[in-house]
Amino acid sequence: MAIITFWGGDSKESGQTLSIAAVATQMAIEHNYKIFLIDATFNDDTLNRCFWKVNNARGVEFSKLVNKGKMDISSGAEGLVSAVASNKATPEIITNFTRVVFKNRLEIITGLKTTVFEDFNKSLMLYKDLVKTADKYYDMVFVDCNKTMRYDTTRALLEASHVIVYNFSQNLKQIDAYSENMIANSAILKKEKVIPLLSNAEEESKYNVKNVQRYIRERDLSQILHNNAFKEAASEAGVANFFIKTRLSNNLNDANTSFVHSVEEVCKTIDYKLEELKYKV
Repeated sequence: MAIITFWGGDSKESGQTLSIAAVATQMAIEHNYKIFLIDATFNDDTLNRCFWKVNNARGVEFSKLVNKGKMDISSGAEGLVSAVASNKATPEIITNFTRVVFKNRLEIITGLKTTVFEDFNKSLMLYKDLVKTADKYYDMVFVDCNKTMRYDTTRALLEASHVIVYNFSQNLKQIDAYSENMIANSAILKKEKVIPLLSNAEEESKYNVKNVQRYIRERDLSQILHNNAFKEAASEAGVANFFIKTRLSNNLNDANTSFVHSVEEVCKTIDYKLEELKYKV
C-alpha cells in the first residue's frame, strides 16, 4: 500500500543500505507491518550480508525452489524478474522468490547476481512493475535504489515511489548535493514526498542534525545515529538479532538503545509522511 525508496544523490558511501535494513527491520518488529524489501543496487551484497551468511545463501534458495517444484532455471531476483516479465507475479509467486526474515512480517529479494551493468540495467527496468505489483500485497514496499540520477531505471523507481528517503552522510559535499538535487530534479524529488536523512550520524560532529537543519533550511531532517555494534552485526548477518536483543534490553541509556530510538523516529516520520499524503498502511 506504500512504496518507500531509499536513495542518495551522491555515488559515495552514505550509509543508505544499512539505514534501509535498520528501518525495515524495526518497522517489521514494532509496527506489525507486512514488509517487502527489494535490493535494487548493482553488484553490492551489503543488504544480503545484513541477514544471511553469503556463502550458502544462493544454494539454499535454489534448492528450496527445485524441491518444491518451482522454477528450476533461476532463483531470487532473476526468477522474480522472469515472473514479472511473464505477468505471473502473484503474491504466491513473489513469496517463492523472497527470503523470509520474520514470517508474515519481513521478506527480502536480494540483488541481481550479474556483474555486467548493461544486463543489470535491462532487468531493473522491470522493477517498476515489480514494486507496483508488490504494493498490492504488502503494507510497505521498501526499495534500496541505485544512487545518483544518471539512469532511466533509477528515475522510474523514484517516480513510482510514494515516499523517497534521501540519504546523505556528515560530509559537506553530500549535504550540498542534497540541496542541489532537490532543485535540479524537482519534478521527481517533490518536496512533499521527500524525507532527508542524515545517516550514520555522530552527534559530536559539527555537521550534527541541528547544524545541518539550519544549513539546508530543512526543519524535518531525520537522522540515524552511528553505532559500531549495529555495523558489526550488519557484516555478520546479525541485524535481526541485534534489534530483537536491543528491544529486550532493560538498559535505556546505552548506545544501542539510542541507536534503535533514532531508527524508530525515522519509522514514525515515514508513517507521518504517508498519512499526510493519504497513503494508509
